[in-house]
Parts: sequence; structure tokens; C-alpha cells
Amino acid sequence: MAIFIKPPSIEILEKRLRGRGTETDEKIQKRLAKTGKELEYAKWFDHIIVNDDLATAQQEALSLVKSFLK
Repeated sequence: MAIFIKPPSIEILEKRLRGRGTETDEKIQKRLAKTGKELEYAKWFDHIIVNDDLATAQQEALSLVKSFLK
């Protein structure tokens, strides 16, 4: 089982990264470019979890893992 966790959108990811105030603009741009490339691989995963809400994403991941282990 392969799980891909992705942000709701690149724009939201950028807003989150900038909101943290821990990264330079250059690092943020590199991260966004890398994420764009990573999203192309989502189709190869068995499950895709959209990290729109942390608690919901965690619960969905836990549920998938528990289901897999049964």
C-alpha cells in the first residue's frame, strides 16, 4: 500500500510556508518547484490524502494503515 499526502493546492502550500516565517523566499520557491514535480507521481499511489485539515488527514492515514494491517 502506498499513500501520497498532498497539499490542497500549491497556493495553499505557499501560504502555509510563508506563514511559518522559517524559510527564505529562495527555499520556498525551491520547495514549491519540487512539490510540483512530486505531484506528478500521485497517480502511481494507491491512496491520495489531501492535507486540508491535519486532524482529518491523520485520521484518514491511520484508517488506511489499520485497514491494511487487518
